[in-house]
Amino acid sequence: MIRASDLIGCELRTQSGRRLGRVHDLRAQATEDGWQLVGVVTGRRGIAARLVGSAGSVDPLIQGDAIPWQAVKALEVGLITVCDEPWP
Repeated sequence: MIRASDLIGCELRTQSGRRLGRVHDLRAQATEDGWQLVGVVTGRRGIAARLVGSAGSVDPLIQGDAIPWQAVKALEVGLITVCDEPWP
């Protein structure tokens, strides 16, 4: 089982080796059985939203800082590898 604490802080890289930063937060969606992970958040706006919250009705993280969980190709200790863009 993977815990949220195992993912926060992991380095993000594409399969071609491009560094995308670190995981600052996670995005989940409610399901009938509980919660389902739908994305990881990276970037300066991602860490800012985690520290101070996002104001207003529009979530700034949806504008490029959230990487869909379906893009994840490999998990290692401290590293998440995602497919090259465009993401699903």
